[in-house]
Amino acid sequence: MSFVGRAGCLLILCFYIHEPLKADQDQEAGSLQGTVVDPRGKPIPGAHVKLEHKAGKKKLTSTCNEAGEFAFSGLPAGAYTLSASAKGFEEERRTVEAGTPSARPLRIRLGVAEISEEVTVTANLSSSPSAEQNIDAIQIDQNWLRSLPSKDADPLSVPSIFLDPAASGYGGAKLIVDGVEGSALDIPALSIAGVYVNRNPYTAEFAEPGKGRIEVITRRGSRKNYRGNLSLVLRNSALEARNAFAKTKPLLQRAVPELDFYGPLGQKLTFYLAGKYYVNNERAIIHAVTPSGPFVENFKSPDRGAYLLGRFDYRFNPAEKLVLSYGFRNKSTRGQGVGGFNLPERATDSFGRGNDLKLAQLSTLSSSLINELRLAWKSGTERADGLVDTPAIIVLDAFNTGGSQVSRRSRETSADLQDLVSLVKGRHAMRFGGGFRPRFFRVREASNFGGTFTFSNLARLTEGRPFLFKVNEGDPEVSFSQHEFYVFFQDEIRIVPNLSVSLGLRHEVQSNLADRNNFGPRLAFAYSPGGQRTVLRGGIGVFYDRLSWKMRQDSLLYDGARIRQLVVANPGFPMPWDEDARLSITPPSVIRIAPGIRAPYRTQASLSIERQFSHHSNYVKLEYTTIRGVKLYRMRNVNAPLPLTGIRPDPNFVNIDQYESSATSRTHGLTATYQGRVRRRFNLISQYTLSKTVNDTGGSLPANNYDLRGERGRADFDQRHRFNLVGIFDLPFNSTFSCILNLSSGAPFDITTGYDDNLDTVANDRPPGVGRNTGNGSGRANVDTRLAKRFQLEGNKRKLKMEVGIDAFNVFNHVNLKNFVGTLSSPLFGRANASHAARQLQASLRFYF
Repeated sequence: MSFVGRAGCLLILCFYIHEPLKADQDQEAGSLQGTVVDPRGKPIPGAHVKLEHKAGKKKLTSTCNEAGEFAFSGLPAGAYTLSASAKGFEEERRTVEAGTPSARPLRIRLGVAEISEEVTVTANLSSSPSAEQNIDAIQIDQNWLRSLPSKDADPLSVPSIFLDPAASGYGGAKLIVDGVEGSALDIPALSIAGVYVNRNPYTAEFAEPGKGRIEVITRRGSRKNYRGNLSLVLRNSALEARNAFAKTKPLLQRAVPELDFYGPLGQKLTFYLAGKYYVNNERAIIHAVTPSGPFVENFKSPDRGAYLLGRFDYRFNPAEKLVLSYGFRNKSTRGQGVGGFNLPERATDSFGRGNDLKLAQLSTLSSSLINELRLAWKSGTERADGLVDTPAIIVLDAFNTGGSQVSRRSRETSADLQDLVSLVKGRHAMRFGGGFRPRFFRVREASNFGGTFTFSNLARLTEGRPFLFKVNEGDPEVSFSQHEFYVFFQDEIRIVPNLSVSLGLRHEVQSNLADRNNFGPRLAFAYSPGGQRTVLRGGIGVFYDRLSWKMRQDSLLYDGARIRQLVVANPGFPMPWDEDARLSITPPSVIRIAPGIRAPYRTQASLSIERQFSHHSNYVKLEYTTIRGVKLYRMRNVNAPLPLTGIRPDPNFVNIDQYESSATSRTHGLTATYQGRVRRRFNLISQYTLSKTVNDTGGSLPANNYDLRGERGRADFDQRHRFNLVGIFDLPFNSTFSCILNLSSGAPFDITTGYDDNLDTVANDRPPGVGRNTGNGSGRANVDTRLAKRFQLEGNKRKLKMEVGIDAFNVFNHVNLKNFVGTLSSPLFGRANASHAARQLQASLRFYF
């Protein structure tokens, strides 16, 4: 039998191995009572206490009264697991015994919650709805991360489907790791305690609304036991279907091993260590049309990466803690950029390495006052180089060959200092603070120093008639800095028992941006008429965006002095010009930032009604949201030929591509969300969104630089219908089945002629009467599943457990097309050039020790 066959039989056998059921005899009834207190010994009203019999016979819950007291009665004798939790404090779990009518009262002391959990102290609002606790917040904890299908153990694959692109600023959704903003999740998946989307959407603490950010909380060490996990994820093309655009099934081998280990180092110090290494021998699919005919080929694009995370928590006393963490990443990708229209000569190798150091101090100054101080340092280098130096040849939406013309080096060094305070005073629960983020960049951008020829179609290539040639020359190095600063204040007020209001204000300032009047007010409310099961919520807020450091980089590099960018219309081929006269006859092209550029902002408002029903904490929410974007970024060629004369306003330059803050957007959306547990075995989150987003910014440049009305159209990400469902079903014999369902309508694409009709050196002109993004792609339907079994290995004192699982992605092998071609001169006009992955199978093995 082959290795694949043996492995398959082993996994199937593991699913049906189960432990014998055990039963405990009932004994006489008893009781438990006690008090939950904070680190200083003061009671915690509203704390939640859960009690579960070791044999699973009883599961009880209780809420502490104003004195922090709880009580359970009528308990069968035996061992129980008791857990106590409260917002802003760590959960405490212990084993207790019940067997007498009146046991000795317990005193449970809760430590202050982990600093990375962004602690907030709240007033006693247990009897009233909170404006900051929306039920449609998506919370993916460790159990969900382990149980859901996740390709290559990517912890963001599930939370990201609940983001709203319209709520994200320039550059996409923001990633917040332990309260510190980052550009990528460069940590092992095992080290993640939870992932959140749309938590407290109108808080002033963050620059983005709830659906425009992902918050990640990392794990910490245990103060009692040494524990660890070892996981292995495997994929192989032998178990996968062929992609619809591939002649043969591409070879694929991927392995992702991870390991973590944590525990105490003395009474006050804990540690957590985790590591991840992945090997990806994947192949890209080339689907192009050359003068010789269709070109379809699989191209190897190996990927390697290693991630490490170390964390130490030192508790000086019950009210003060220090956290030190260090992260390291090292990644390499070869053969990048090949696939679709790009032939193998376009391959690029890239490498990246980074270091992150974080220091945080959490101080509980009193039962109503907490201070959080965070300091982070980050350093990262990136490098990318094309494998071929020959000039690039681009035939629009047909094929691309020649060198990739990529040669890039970059280094970023940054720091992040934050000081946050949480304070409760009467009916007010306040949170305020500020942060400073200095960033330093050093860049060497020598891309396109070999030149690029662009042809409208295959016939023009055969005739040797490109419509454009571009090449860069000069000094490609530049160093610059960009600093960011913010302050905020937020106050949640309990007006009356069934009404709470949250008021906030955030102010942001950024260097390299003269705009200083960036005040973002935030308002949210929660009102419960006639009980706690129905809550009416609403909110409105102003969210400012930032000037991207890449815009600053372009304006410094391509200024006509440091790098001279030469653009020639209708050049010769293969020699674009007479070498002796090229400097005198070719003015440069430059990139600038508009003198009066402003910080873009979005005003978001929403109104919703949520309803809790049954005793299983099931919720339904219906929400209407509108978002208006103002002064959004776009690029425009302010030196394009004038429509009537064809003369450029400034003869000293060819193109003056200018970043401006002059675009707008508008979004309307209706969202229905259901979260809950069905019949005690099925946990699910489902969400349907009906939305429409229009804007006048998209792509690199407009079709007509002097009349932007034609740019008003559907946003590039606009999808009228979106439905997502995530569910976990508990099966007998310690097994689980989970699934993810994604349904969405098609996204738009632009329709262009493929020619430079207005002579602005960009072939994005549209046919008469055709606006931006009038084409519409096909919808998407995808189902991912996971079947897993967890069991305990007998005969070991450390209770070693193992879990085996099989994930299936696109289990029905539905063809989901993408990359629709809108260029009229292309032989593939109106057709898709690629598809999402076909059915893929993934095996996983995990040990708990």
